[in-house]
Amino acid sequence: MKFIGRKHELYDLTELYKAKESKLAVLYGRRRVGKSCLVNHFMQDKKHLRFEGLEQGRTKAQLAHFVFDLSKQVDDELLKQVKLDSWEPILDYLTKLFSQSKDKYILFLDEFQWLAANQSNLVSILKKYWDQHWSKQNVMLILCGSVCTYMTKRVISSKAFYGRIHWELCLQPLNPIESYQLLDEKRNIDEVFKYLQILGGIPKYLKEIDAHKSFDQNINKLLFTESGVLVNDYSKIFYSQFKEYGTYENIVRYLKDQPKTLEEIALKLKIPSGGGVKVYLENLEKALFVTSYIPYNKKQNSKLKKYKLTDEYLRFYFKYVEPHIKLIVANRTRNLFGQLVKPVWNSWLGFSFENFCLKNAMYLAKIMCFEDHVVQWGPYFQRDDEGFQIDLIYLRDDRVVTLCEIKYSEKEIPVTVVHEVKKKCALIDVPRGYTLETALISRFGPEKALRQLDYFHHYVEEADFFKKVEK
Repeated sequence: MKFIGRKHELYDLTELYKAKESKLAVLYGRRRVGKSCLVNHFMQDKKHLRFEGLEQGRTKAQLAHFVFDLSKQVDDELLKQVKLDSWEPILDYLTKLFSQSKDKYILFLDEFQWLAANQSNLVSILKKYWDQHWSKQNVMLILCGSVCTYMTKRVISSKAFYGRIHWELCLQPLNPIESYQLLDEKRNIDEVFKYLQILGGIPKYLKEIDAHKSFDQNINKLLFTESGVLVNDYSKIFYSQFKEYGTYENIVRYLKDQPKTLEEIALKLKIPSGGGVKVYLENLEKALFVTSYIPYNKKQNSKLKKYKLTDEYLRFYFKYVEPHIKLIVANRTRNLFGQLVKPVWNSWLGFSFENFCLKNAMYLAKIMCFEDHVVQWGPYFQRDDEGFQIDLIYLRDDRVVTLCEIKYSEKEIPVTVVHEVKKKCALIDVPRGYTLETALISRFGPEKALRQLDYFHHYVEEADFFKKVEK
């Protein structure tokens, strides 16, 4: 399958590679988001060595696997006979190898947290070799991992690498048009849009879609049959990404129905809100499972901040897969998706569409041509205004507030929406000196009469998500 997207990331990596001096890069992100694929694509025409840690392997096993892989990559049969009990000898070998090369060497350490056996010792050792040797040998070192807590705390924030990291990135899912391109544009955009409501822009998930089969056929096969690739992926998500995976899973489960404040989460889980729960939530945000939102006119430390489960796969899994898991694991031929889900999922699609728009808020801003001016965005809500909420609102540095009404409907949106939006406009506090704009985001756009009314400043419909937006 062809490589899609990641233009900015590839540009950054290429600039680091072209530099005359050595460079250290750190890449992390949730499982299946395409970290290894990105780096492998970047390295394909360059001199490199690639190593991947063994999940849950101890240091002895990591060393043996590393040496075996190295022996194959450098074609050194003698290495296969070597037995090591520490990293220094093999890093000495690499140092000598780098010194003999005229070209820049890329050393890619994938699933680094496993390679380091989830300890800090390897980080300290690498720091020594970087300072004493590799930083002077025209080397590009890339450390990559899917355990975000380890990568941010033990690597990026470590004293060992302080001031040495030249590039760090949490890799994001593909945007809508990239997801569409990954599917070879063989299906209509409405079908692709539904895939994104369930799978998000996760490349590994999208690559499982058979472009020659319908949406119903694919979703039933992937999530509602005993051999479905995504039926059992849930069990690996927390276990492989978090040390205290049970606590993280409990938090996500509590957020599956609606957003909650820090205090509500702490009370439910009986964990102090000060350090404990806050750290867990920050890690879930770094892993791209949860997103926090603050009313646009409030400060970052506002007690109104709410945390929302925004991972599409988890939201769908909790709602429709888990309740039927016994039936699913025994199913080989039945169309359980068509029988159990499709007749009742219209209301869920509405909430999913809102979630999708919130997750892609900056992409939406780009479509509406004010991305560069956005200061803050999110839903608008107040503690005392139960039932009153604005789906998405932007605060902009050009002294404009853009209020978005998100509507999921099988039809074009009628004129009656104007009355709803006017009521909301009258209830929010717009900063003095700011202009209030309105936007309508929907599947199929406005009816002709609504467009002629010229009330909204912006219209965004489903098709706009899949058009190339020139910067």
